[in-house]
Amino acid sequence: EAPQAACVHEGGGVERRAAHHERERQRRQREAAGGSTEPAAEEATDVEAVSAADVLAGVEESGPNYALPTARDGRRERRERLRVDETAKQAGHTIVETGTHVEILGEQGLWWPATIAGREEDVDGRLVHEVEYDGCQGEQYWHMLDDEQWRRATAMPTPANGTNAAASTEGEESGG
Repeated sequence: EAPQAACVHEGGGVERRAAHHERERQRRQREAAGGSTEPAAEEATDVEAVSAADVLAGVEESGPNYALPTARDGRRERRERLRVDETAKQAGHTIVETGTHVEILGEQGLWWPATIAGREEDVDGRLVHEVEYDGCQGEQYWHMLDDEQWRRATAMPTPANGTNAAASTEGEESGG
């Protein structure tokens, strides 16, 4: 079995990196053949000089070009998750996959953006979802989504000032 990568590369940077590796391979071949290490005129036009500020602005805008892989469940964890899901399905409980972006209606009448971080069976046999609200990293809350008003979050455009277009979570709690 091949070793698992520490992260999976994705996005526009992957293509640029691959093109760079190809140019370097061609340069090494020219060097080994005893020729000039300078690229041919047609190759030189493919390279565009970009300032570091432009590169950083692009990364800030689109995010990094890698994603950490999710750890695979062990056999015991997978069986337990499938058992809990099947029990919840038979009982008619709501099942939302981990990593799903949702919005939960709080007591103030605001929709709070969040991500489902996990789910498990509560002591009374009902399915509860672990929720991490946007802007509250590291703090998890447990919700029985059958008892909450919630919806799947849709991608919202970011305003020009760079703030989050979703409901603000500063200094407030959803009460859920």
